[in-house]
Amino acid sequence: MELVLEFSVHNQVVMFIGEADQVVNNALLGFYVDTSCLDEVLKVFEVMPQRNVVSWNTLIAGLAGQDRPSETLGAFRVMQGEGMGFSWVTLTTALPVCAQLTALHSGKDTHGFDRMHNRDLTSWNTMLAGYSINGQINEAWALFDEMIRSSIKPDGITFVVLLSGCSHSGLTSQGQRLFNAMEDYGEQPSLEHYACLVDILGRSGKLEEALNVAENIPMRPSGSIWGSLLNSCRLHGNVPLAEIVAKRLFQIEPNNPGNYVMLSNIYANAGMWEDVKRVREMMAMTRIKKDVGCSWIQIKHKIHTFVAGGSTNFRRSAEYIKIWNELSNAIKDLGYIPNTSVVLHDVNEDMKATWVCEHSERLAAVAALINTGAGMPIRITKNLRVCVDCHSWMKAVSKVTKRLIVLRDTNRFHHFQNGTCSCKDYW
Repeated sequence: MELVLEFSVHNQVVMFIGEADQVVNNALLGFYVDTSCLDEVLKVFEVMPQRNVVSWNTLIAGLAGQDRPSETLGAFRVMQGEGMGFSWVTLTTALPVCAQLTALHSGKDTHGFDRMHNRDLTSWNTMLAGYSINGQINEAWALFDEMIRSSIKPDGITFVVLLSGCSHSGLTSQGQRLFNAMEDYGEQPSLEHYACLVDILGRSGKLEEALNVAENIPMRPSGSIWGSLLNSCRLHGNVPLAEIVAKRLFQIEPNNPGNYVMLSNIYANAGMWEDVKRVREMMAMTRIKKDVGCSWIQIKHKIHTFVAGGSTNFRRSAEYIKIWNELSNAIKDLGYIPNTSVVLHDVNEDMKATWVCEHSERLAAVAALINTGAGMPIRITKNLRVCVDCHSWMKAVSKVTKRLIVLRDTNRFHHFQNGTCSCKDYW
């Protein structure tokens, strides 16, 4: 009904006003962004005789909201090319998109200033999040101490950031103490904080304690809490608990493919192929599809996308074959051996080895090696968690190429350099 009304309003504007002025056109853009009618946003924007910062901000927000990061940054560059300038709204929309694509150069161009004279709580939380997601938990704790000394009162986001950092760094006792200290700062734990605590306990192998927390939360547990516990069951190979947790998840999030895939992976790791088949049949019956692994890199000002098992023409190119063979020989000499256990299908070892080599982040890394100068850092974004074997492969490649490789997956940033990773193999 809302959408019909908005189209009707647009028609009335055309009929009674004729050529709308800038204010009316901006309002129409806002209408269509709010209702996710991106095609209409583009049409209105294209015919506008005059555009101001508000017009561009609305277009950029519409593209970002529809998960079209490359086009979002493209619109921002055109905006700057036309000498339009920008506002804080522009920056707060464009910078997260740069982060999503690990587009460092675009982010720096967008940022354009180096020092903050006034730091509010958002500034502190942003810095804490940056340290935490990049595996620099000690720096995060030092900054938190400085924040407290500066009389800045932490909020719920502060604690989510630090608790998450503890979880991904294996700081179990420190994370528990922080959770218990929240009330000292006037903060009551929310579902997000409980999810972090469950993750902290589960990742460290304290699965029974994690289950006890999940079952006794003073509010209705969310999918994120049970999903965190299911992931811990995967990490520690606890099939019986995984089945209990998965049943809860299927009730809360019946259409989330990640839950089915994780349970299937747990069965596969245990060699329970009949159960793997059963879960996949459940997915087929309910038409739930697994997310395809994708990775992105930025070369100059263009974003390149790679899909697991795809990019056939690229993999057949002479450049790719040359670099791939050189890398394979060099990392083999380092002692790298493919870990085919990450291929969770009941196929022979040769097929598993082939599939592992076609993971999207590897294709992106080779493309970056081909298209960037020696010594330049490589930055990759992936839509799924990096697997154990690709993690080992990236470490080896960083050593033989003497390149810094920064890989952002769904959990964190991994900084591979000289054969090691910033996550210390705990992610």
